[in-house]
Amino acid sequence: MRAHRPALRVVLATLVAAVLGAAACSGSGDAPTSPGGPDTTTVPKAIPVSFGAAGSLKAELATLAAQRSTGLMNRASIAADSGMLFVWAQDQNNQLVAFYMLNTHFDLSVAFLDASRRVLNIEDMTHDTETLHFAAAPFRYALEAPRGWFAAHGIAAGATATFTIPAGVIIDP
Repeated sequence: MRAHRPALRVVLATLVAAVLGAAACSGSGDAPTSPGGPDTTTVPKAIPVSFGAAGSLKAELATLAAQRSTGLMNRASIAADSGMLFVWAQDQNNQLVAFYMLNTHFDLSVAFLDASRRVLNIEDMTHDTETLHFAAAPFRYALEAPRGWFAAHGIAAGATATFTIPAGVIIDP
């Protein structure tokens, strides 16, 4: 289900897809989880994600299944303070959902965050590989940034991200 970044994909077992499809969206209170809200054509493609004084970046949103499947794949590069924020309407099973870098042509780091936006763990990923990278626990968000960005800013497990999902953004389960 998750083909993330220019080569980063999330592997999602068929069983998980069935479970997620049957499960009701828990909703984060940030945005609608189904169509019918405000005009989504005015919703920004990227939002600021901050870790307080440690640093911030501008992250593209991946809230739909198709966006999460493609991620940053097939792009030539990523800006130094840019990334992609993968958003789900409910927690993801950390034993079944993983990220990998197939068709991603630059190295990335991914921070897995829980529903309270606390970093669970950070994984460094090498371009154009199929090595699976998993969260340490169930997660709601995954934030990709250029490899080493989190370490360079002193961000580690336990840090908390601050961001607002704009009104009108649709979040697939």
